[in-house]
Amino acid sequence: MMKKIALFAFAMSAAFSSAFAAGSCTVNISTNNLEFTGNQVKPTVKKVICGNDEFFESDFTKITYGKNINAGSDAGSVTVTLSNGDVATKTFEITPKGVHIVIDDVEKELGGKTPDLTWTIGEDSEMSTLNADTLDNFTSALNKNLKLVVAEGEEEVGAKFKISKDPSVNLTELFPNYDFLIDPASMVIIKTKINIVVTSTAKVYGESDPKDFKYDIVGNITAADYEKLGKITLARAEGENAGSYKISVSIDGTEYSDKPPKITGCEPAYCKETADYYIYAVSGTFVVQPAAATVTVDNVSKTYGEATPAFTYKATGLVGTDELKDVSLTCAKCSSTDLESVGEYAISASVNVKSNPNYKVTTKSGTLTVKKKAVTVNVDEAEKTYGDKDPKFTFTADGLVKGESLSGATLTRAEGEDVGKYKVSVDFAEGSNSNYTLTVVPGYLTITKKDVTLKVTNITKKFGEKDPELAYTVDGIVTLGGVQDELKGVALMREAGEDAGEYAITASVDEKSNPNYVVSTEDGKLTITANNDKIVVTVKGHTELLQYDGKEHTVKGFDISANSEAYSLKFVEYTGDSVVSGKDVGKYTMGLSASAFKNTSVNYTNVTFNITDGALQIDPRSLVVTAKADTITFGDEIPAEFTWFADSLLEGDELDNIHVTLNKSGLLDAGEYALTFDQKNPTNSNYTVTKYVANALTVKPKVVTVTVQDTSKFYSEADPEKYTYKVEGLLEGDELPELVLKRQEGENVLLDDETYAISATFAKEEPSKNYSVKIRQGEFTIKPCTQRITVAIYGENIVAKYNDGEEITVNKSFDVSPMRIPGEPWLPEEFAYKKEFVSYKGEMTMTEKELGDYPMGLVASDFVNISPNFENINFVVTIDGSFKITDQETSIAGVKGVKTFGLSAGNRSIQVSGSTVGKQFAVLDLQGRVVRKGVVESSNFEIPVPNTGIYMVRIGTSAQRVRVK
Repeated sequence: MMKKIALFAFAMSAAFSSAFAAGSCTVNISTNNLEFTGNQVKPTVKKVICGNDEFFESDFTKITYGKNINAGSDAGSVTVTLSNGDVATKTFEITPKGVHIVIDDVEKELGGKTPDLTWTIGEDSEMSTLNADTLDNFTSALNKNLKLVVAEGEEEVGAKFKISKDPSVNLTELFPNYDFLIDPASMVIIKTKINIVVTSTAKVYGESDPKDFKYDIVGNITAADYEKLGKITLARAEGENAGSYKISVSIDGTEYSDKPPKITGCEPAYCKETADYYIYAVSGTFVVQPAAATVTVDNVSKTYGEATPAFTYKATGLVGTDELKDVSLTCAKCSSTDLESVGEYAISASVNVKSNPNYKVTTKSGTLTVKKKAVTVNVDEAEKTYGDKDPKFTFTADGLVKGESLSGATLTRAEGEDVGKYKVSVDFAEGSNSNYTLTVVPGYLTITKKDVTLKVTNITKKFGEKDPELAYTVDGIVTLGGVQDELKGVALMREAGEDAGEYAITASVDEKSNPNYVVSTEDGKLTITANNDKIVVTVKGHTELLQYDGKEHTVKGFDISANSEAYSLKFVEYTGDSVVSGKDVGKYTMGLSASAFKNTSVNYTNVTFNITDGALQIDPRSLVVTAKADTITFGDEIPAEFTWFADSLLEGDELDNIHVTLNKSGLLDAGEYALTFDQKNPTNSNYTVTKYVANALTVKPKVVTVTVQDTSKFYSEADPEKYTYKVEGLLEGDELPELVLKRQEGENVLLDDETYAISATFAKEEPSKNYSVKIRQGEFTIKPCTQRITVAIYGENIVAKYNDGEEITVNKSFDVSPMRIPGEPWLPEEFAYKKEFVSYKGEMTMTEKELGDYPMGLVASDFVNISPNFENINFVVTIDGSFKITDQETSIAGVKGVKTFGLSAGNRSIQVSGSTVGKQFAVLDLQGRVVRKGVVESSNFEIPVPNTGIYMVRIGTSAQRVRVK
């Protein structure tokens, strides 16, 4: 290939040296790259020769280039405009990009499926000189169009078949900008490779080993042929302390080691060879996990100021007579003087991990509780007179620690200013005396009575008038908060008599009603004078305004009053009849007159009567007459008669000459039709019709039911080609417009008996307004896949830097991938089993502190399927993870964030970047099989793989995981 590229360069130089500009001028150019790159080629113009004249860069006024991209003769051009106006043009050739295609050798197991045929672009193709977009487009199109074929022939172990380009594909026509050199490869027929993969497992220190160790047989073999492999036995290395122990494989009594990455063929120490198979052993790991133990620190307590008691603990979870070593108890915040404040103080425990390798010890802290000290606070007694200000309140305290006093005190008393005893309390600010429990003994403030004098007020009235209101004043009364007190229970009484003269007014005070005072009284007097005022008596007969209600009504009596309160109406005598009755509409009067009233008082002779007659007024009853609405369903007959009602018509009364009509006939479409009055002539005078309210006949749409039929499928299957439904309720001859059925999106099995809805909608035309279509959705059920699916568990490698013996805790990590097992289905990628479907119930973290490589101890029984889409998942731990603590720079590629080379993937190939030339590389699938191997020849290269999925890429001693889609 390199020789061919050199020939390309020679051809381009010859093209330049023989090219001339148009006319008599020659354009001399120089360039180092005239090979197709996808970029525009712009060679430098050194000079232009026209006859005997030479022109250089300072003589050029303009240089323009053609498109200068695609390969071909005269594909490029450059035009130079000289300062004298002459124009010279030169054309040149752009050669195709040389591409070296290397087809990969493959192996095919006898009787097995032909593996995917792959190829790579050799590094001597120098694809890095293509611009990014051109390279992407070229590699994408080449992946799509380059097809490989295998030569035909009879297959037998050791036979080789040539792999070459499909001759029906003309790459030169498809890619005119490239010159292809394709190296063929070989497909070698080999015996079937069988891996006996031991399932890693674990137990807890102190427990018994499982009864049997498990293994899986992976390869192109059926269960019926397992006996051809020989008798398979498993055994683990001895040891009961916490750690990892190898589970080895023996076949017919011979133990086989795991196959090293560089071993090829079937070497006796690593492989058993039969007539049909190469049989390899993949050992497992048996992990004795530390037993869980708990150190629980005991709780202790003391009262504030006392000495701190000794700390103790209890240990649980130990095996047999084991005891924990190097256990220490500390209280970080306890005082060295034993004078801790009230509260809780953590007592922590620490256990030396190195001294107890068989246990993973969990510590539970205890608590030192410091309780409060009891103190009694006594509030002192106090006294004052009602109305005076409060004295200053004080208190004493008993039980304080020597040298301490209480702070934040606030003294308050019960509200009230009346005579009596009031509780005086003391409160302390929150947190001011946190080391004490305070018991408060309240004191009392005593308030004594105040002396006052009540004086009765003198009053006067005319003969015949009512007594004026009796009154009094009080000397010495107390004012509190701006409000003056009033005496309660005060009774004033005057001496009897209504003749002119003076009458004594005396006072009495209820002592119990005035507990705050001692009251003394002084009497007053009432003086009566003669009265000659004119008296006018007003009489108003009762009246009532009613609306007709069909009943007999009666109005009785009158109201009487005088213009002077001194005149008593008992002196008025009435001799008439004050009653009026009626039923029908009209006005009825009572007939009151002044001649029927007489004054009988001898002390009042100037009395006159002012009369207003009483009456009963009955008005007509108002009515609203409303046509009754009616309803039928589309297709029903029109009612023969329509009715009406009056909102206030009394029982037994009648209205005539009223009628409702509908001006329609025949089959009516859905909608509303007016009901109107064609007669409005009632004759009953006790009623007035204020309004006639029209109404409507409503023709309702006929209900039609569309029922979508229920259906189902299993997870990953295709939906049925169409969904079905039935229609009920249409009139004969009618049809519904076209319906479109669509189910709710989703491909997962739903929980709690939920289903996906199958809905129906009208495609274009809506149904007739005469029908109301009720659509009952169907239920689409996706049932879980019941077939057995085998899923590989792939543990990851975690590396941490040694930290001077400090404990390092990391989370276990893993990935999953479905395994191709004969007889088990292989689901499309969108339905394939994923990591989020797995719940790991084992211990999620690892804690170590010493240098070493610690296995994760992943076991299949700790993995649980949580996806409702599957019912029969078989987990197989293919690769156990590890946790390594090292004092070297971490460089194992399996550690997240610490990589010695980069990986990316696409189109069933793995792109490697930043690798070291000369190191061995290998690509393994999740079953541990090597699918590609070789020597790194360039820091950046590509590795084709046969299928999508997860692969482990190893370069030298470093490894990295990648998912190929």
